[in-house]
Amino acid sequence: MDAELFKKVEPRHCLGFVWCQRPNGSKEYLAPTVGATINQFLHVSRCVITTCLGDLSMTAQDRARVVELWIQVAKECRVLGNYASLRAIVSALQSPSISRLQKTWGRVARKSSRKLKRFIKDQWVSRRQLVKEATSMLTSLETGPIGAQKGLVPFLGTFLNYLLLLDTNMEDYLEGNEINYEKRSEEFKVTEQIFLLQEAVHLYHIEAEERFGAWFQAMELLSEDESYSLSCHLEPPQERAGKMCRFFLPKKNRASLSSGLVTRPLTQNPATVADPGPSNSSSAACSSAAGTQLGNTRGPRPAPPMLMGRRTF
Repeated sequence: MDAELFKKVEPRHCLGFVWCQRPNGSKEYLAPTVGATINQFLHVSRCVITTCLGDLSMTAQDRARVVELWIQVAKECRVLGNYASLRAIVSALQSPSISRLQKTWGRVARKSSRKLKRFIKDQWVSRRQLVKEATSMLTSLETGPIGAQKGLVPFLGTFLNYLLLLDTNMEDYLEGNEINYEKRSEEFKVTEQIFLLQEAVHLYHIEAEERFGAWFQAMELLSEDESYSLSCHLEPPQERAGKMCRFFLPKKNRASLSSGLVTRPLTQNPATVADPGPSNSSSAACSSAAGTQLGNTRGPRPAPPMLMGRRTF
């Protein structure tokens, strides 16, 4: 599905002043082809979170096994060159609702933990690397046997973020109402890269598994608020920094926690999420919200079908 959506992307819709625009009061993007890829990314992420939190009968050990399963899926996505789903899965496992579950992460196998940390470190594949891989694949197509190429599916956010940053930091016009050709040239360069990658995506052929696809589409997903409330219910927020989940912390910070040297929460970064919630929330407020949201849950979610062989989303 990721491959089909990337093929349909209109490169001009990826320009910063286009893709981020929405009609007043609407949640839909004006650039539908870009909006579809964003929605797919969110669907995969929320699916991962829901399978970890949606069944209240699961123990911490059960949730750890589900986390390990998704780490294995992420590994398969990396092998298959599906950077879009790889990024979505890693993002979900780093989300506040999942990363704060200390008891769960404490039961995740070390081998799986090491894999995830490696994915976190390497998840932002650069545009240059993607273009290099795509160029190599297309060159091999011209010189090598047909069917020997596997293609790849880039994470579109790599380009969207850069083009948005470009649009934000560079003016369209210079002094004297002169067109900013430097900005236009860079935007053209990036859209050309997207065109090139779309050619590489056409080499990506993975046979879909109907059973998994049906389960994936039928999944009743938890909202962000529901996920965090359930997470707080499973493991109530801790007041002291020493109680925070240590999985995503650097080793030197873990040592400080163990020795009691850290007396206040550490600075948060994308790979260090320690029980974050709404900015104005407290432990009592979060627990109260959990009690309110639990009444709205839809019961246990079906477990994902066994992952036999390779597949992609």
